[in-house]
Amino acid sequence: MRPAYFVRRALDAMAREPYVTLVGTGTIFVAVLVTGLFAAALSGAERLLGAWAGEVNVSVYLARGADLAAARSAAEAIAPGRAIEAVPGEVALSRLAESLGEDRGLLEGVGPDALPDAVEVRVPDLSLAGAKDLAGRLRAGVPGAEEVDFGNVWLERLERFVARARLAGIALLAALSFATAALVSNTLRLAVFARRDEIEIMKLVGATDSFVGAPFLIEGLVQGLVGSSLAVGLLLALHAAVAPRLAAAVRLAGEIRLADTLPWPLLGGLVAGGAALGLAGSALSVLRTLRRRSP
Repeated sequence: MRPAYFVRRALDAMAREPYVTLVGTGTIFVAVLVTGLFAAALSGAERLLGAWAGEVNVSVYLARGADLAAARSAAEAIAPGRAIEAVPGEVALSRLAESLGEDRGLLEGVGPDALPDAVEVRVPDLSLAGAKDLAGRLRAGVPGAEEVDFGNVWLERLERFVARARLAGIALLAALSFATAALVSNTLRLAVFARRDEIEIMKLVGATDSFVGAPFLIEGLVQGLVGSSLAVGLLLALHAAVAPRLAAAVRLAGEIRLADTLPWPLLGGLVAGGAALGLAGSALSVLRTLRRRSP
C-alpha cells in the first residue's frame, strides 16, 4: 500500500499547489518542445539531403575541342546501365532558351558555342555519397572533363549545415537539460518550503528521508510526463499541419513522412527525457532541503 500512499500524497499536493505544478510542467513542456522541433528539423533536412542527391543529374562539362563521342563512351564504361546523353553546346543553349520561355530574348546575341559540350548521367536512385563517388570517377575517367556538377554546391552547403546543426543540437540539448533541471528544482523548492512544517513533524516522529522525499519525486515525475506528453502531442499536430503545405511548396518535401521527422523512438525518448528531467529536478530540490535539515 505504500506506493499508492505516496502517489495519493503527491497528487493531493499538486492539487493544493497548482502554481508550482503549472510552472514545473510548463518548463519541461517548453524544453521538450524546443528539443523536438530541432530534432525534427534536423531529421527532415537529412532526409531532403538524401532525396536531393537522388533527383539531380551528374553533368560532365567538357573542355573546348574535346571529343564528345569519346567522352560519352568513357561515361558509359564508368556508369554502365545508366541513362547517358551527349549534349552539344548548341543543344544546351536551345534548351536554356526554351526554359526561359517569354524571356528567351535575353539570349539574343549569344553565340552557339557559348555553352560547353556536356555528358549527362541520370541516376534516379543515387545517394549523396554515391553521387560524390560517381562524380569523382567521371572527372578522372572522362577525357576532356573540365568540370563535373551534380548540384554539389548546394548539397555540400546543406551537408555542412546539417553536420554543424547536429553538433549544435547536442550542445543545445545539454544546455536545455541542465537549465530545465535547475529551474524545475528551484520551482519544486517552493513546494518543499510550503510544507516545511509537515516535513519537520515527519522527521521528528522518525520518518526516513526516502519516506519524506518519495512524494516529491513522484510530483517531479508526473510533471515531467505530463509536460513532455503535451509537447509530443503538439509536435505531432504541427507535423500534420505543416507537412502538406511544405510538400506543396517543395516537391521533394512530399517524400518526407512522419517516420522521417518524428520517428517513434524519438517521441518515446522525448517523453522519457521529460520524465527524467522532472525526476532529476525534484531529486535535487529534495536533497538540498533534507541535507539542510539533517543534524
